[in-house]
Amino acid sequence: MKYVLDTNVFITASRLYYSFDFGSKFWDFLLDNAENNKIVSIDKVYEEIKQGNDDLRNWADEKFKKYFVNTQNENVLNTYAEIVGWVSTQKSNVKEKYKYNEPAINEFMKENNTDTWLIAFAKTYNYIIVTNESLNPYIKKKIPIPNVCKHFNIQYVNIFEMPKKLNFKI
Repeated sequence: MKYVLDTNVFITASRLYYSFDFGSKFWDFLLDNAENNKIVSIDKVYEEIKQGNDDLRNWADEKFKKYFVNTQNENVLNTYAEIVGWVSTQKSNVKEKYKYNEPAINEFMKENNTDTWLIAFAKTYNYIIVTNESLNPYIKKKIPIPNVCKHFNIQYVNIFEMPKKLNFKI
């Protein structure tokens, strides 16, 4: 099993659960698994992390930078087109499962939307997405990663499930 990490996993871990001064084993765990080709993230996540001026940005720059994979290749671009094509057909303003309002669809389809690229990368290379987002069939104002994963049969887990599956011990 290979995992690709969403931005919110890094941010939540660094701010809430595994601060760098307290939870260094978690960050070592990420690096060890990245070195063993079990964990990566994508270039778009790195761009979001770089917007901060904190320990997470420093760690990403100094230790994890080479594990942010480039998404700009033909395979990922083709999958990206497939995903935005499907999302563009999911408009609804009534309470209907897995349908979204126009602003949510427009936001998801923006070229710089990290979630769309993360999903495309995971689908292209059969990675499991690690995200703090939850499946929510009735949300209209945002398109959660797990909702799209459900449609495309992409596996996803949260920040606590992945470490268990990779035998993380504190």
